[in-house]
Amino acid sequence: MHTPSTPCPPSTLAHASLLRQRAGHLRDLALSIERALVMVLDDATGPGDAAAWTDARGRLCRRMLEHNLHQLHQAADDLRATALRLRRRADDLELANRPRVA
Repeated sequence: MHTPSTPCPPSTLAHASLLRQRAGHLRDLALSIERALVMVLDDATGPGDAAAWTDARGRLCRRMLEHNLHQLHQAADDLRATALRLRRRADDLELANRPRVA
């Protein structure tokens, strides 16, 4: 069994490294979601397109688009929050297994 005065086991370091790598992938995915072309669809309607959004079907489509964009923003936020938790867990693993100086 590992004791605090011995070096961190390679498996713990590997697990912490893997958590950091996964956190990086999640942050990258969140960023790619927010940079996706679909995120600017709401702003893509120009003055000539205004009539397309005024009838009942257009208003329904607009509300659905706004709802879907909100869901995408929430998903990106959730990915970043999960990435933060993974990084904190990696930090905790490394800190808990760091040799203590007497």
